[in-house]
Amino acid sequence: MLTLSPLNGSSGGRIRRLTRPLARLSSQLQHEWRQRRTERVLNGLPAEIRKDIGWPAGDPLASDLRHPENPSR
Repeated sequence: MLTLSPLNGSSGGRIRRLTRPLARLSSQLQHEWRQRRTERVLNGLPAEIRKDIGWPAGDPLASDLRHPENPSR
């Protein structure tokens, strides 16, 4: 008796075609989240330390526009 499953034959390729863009999107979102988290940590350091490591002082207004969830920067 023949049973059909989503992993048999050509349907496996179809599943990969559907999941590949989702995996790329997930990876991109994770990268952006990590980058924002790192930026928040670095911006939270005292000004002297940021200067010592070469982190740009930046414009507080521009920082507020990039991170509206924390407007008190």
